[in-house]
Amino acid sequence: MSSTETLSQKAIFRFWYPLSATWLMMAAEGPLLTSMIARLDDPKHNLAAYGVATAIAMIIESPIIMMLSASIALVRDSASYYALRGFIIKLNILVTVGMLLTLIPPVFNMLAYSLLNVSPDVGELMYGCLAAMVFWPAAIGFRRFWQGLLIRAHQTRKVAIGTVVRLLTMFLSAVTLVNFSDLPGTFIGGISLTVGVICESIATRIMAHETIQAIKNEPVHFTETPLTNRYMISYYTPLALTSLIGMASMPIITFFIGRSPMSLESLAVLPVIESFVFIFRSVGFAYQEVGLALLGPRNEQNKPLRTFGLSVGLTTSSIYALLVFTPLIHPVLSGLYGLSDELASFAVLPARILFFLPFLAISFAYLRSIMMNNRRNAIVTYSTMIEVGGMIALIFLTVTFFQPVGIIAAAIGLSFGRLGAQWFLLWMYKKVMRKGLEQ
Repeated sequence: MSSTETLSQKAIFRFWYPLSATWLMMAAEGPLLTSMIARLDDPKHNLAAYGVATAIAMIIESPIIMMLSASIALVRDSASYYALRGFIIKLNILVTVGMLLTLIPPVFNMLAYSLLNVSPDVGELMYGCLAAMVFWPAAIGFRRFWQGLLIRAHQTRKVAIGTVVRLLTMFLSAVTLVNFSDLPGTFIGGISLTVGVICESIATRIMAHETIQAIKNEPVHFTETPLTNRYMISYYTPLALTSLIGMASMPIITFFIGRSPMSLESLAVLPVIESFVFIFRSVGFAYQEVGLALLGPRNEQNKPLRTFGLSVGLTTSSIYALLVFTPLIHPVLSGLYGLSDELASFAVLPARILFFLPFLAISFAYLRSIMMNNRRNAIVTYSTMIEVGGMIALIFLTVTFFQPVGIIAAAIGLSFGRLGAQWFLLWMYKKVMRKGLEQ
């Protein structure tokens, strides 16, 4: 299809749905593991420890999350392939060192007990989970680099196949450990996550072999900006900061929850609510890569992509609202996630407060793809700063003056922070598109 021919909604759907299925399958790992943990011994402490440990691991992992988008946007030929591959190797070393640092006892004690204020029982379980996940971030870094190459080559189904491998190996690892070991649920969760993502990374590299060979045989595009280390740092730093700031929101939420009424119950339901909302937000996350791959160099496909994203966002938020605002929410939380009746009832109100987040997920992804397609990466970072800054301010004020249950304060802060970032991105979107029309 020529760059001037308008994309059909059907063509966008064919490109998008394998990536959406990938995120949806990834969303399934949350309910899968938390439901197993909830059915093992001492579910409150194990769920709380698992939620906090994975939040810390995700912060350390955050610098490599945007590698998928960078791979789509930057890899054109053999020179750019080798440059970006060298860059991701350096980033992977960095995040692995970060994971190892958290296991140094004085560092861990300060993080878990002084900063996050968790109990000794939760802290001990956290430590084992983090130890099991040492190589988890690096495996994700390689996987996202190779996935970007597949998406750029319009081989999105292979990305979905890799996720199937991840879920199957994660599930088999968890079932094996549940039945043939006496490990706590938190340890089982961390080990299973790591095994799954390592297997997915290996499978993705195998499937990307032909694509990589084709890129290596591509002649160097001398008209492109050379991907020197200096250029890569300037290009990628705003993206890494975006992920880092965004991922920091969960430990910040944990920090405030730990100092609020009913902190243990709030920490126990936090990973459950997060994974439940993630199921509906997940179909929108892939839209950033869809936009980067299909927008065109001058945003030629902006209108059809915007129309498709609006339809998906309204649909996912409507389905989520149907569940959380009706009696269906109780069998979901008790049956799917294995929460006790007490914890299930406790989780209903915060789940309702977050009802519009599925729509914002796809809106964010679309608007960010516009910014990145126009090399305005810093705007993506500023939007995340507004989101997290607004969230922190509102949670702080709510906890200080009203002392609500921790998970309620967190849900309110998260909602209003996202709305602030959405407003900023819409404002910048209008400026970028107006400037494009003037050129």
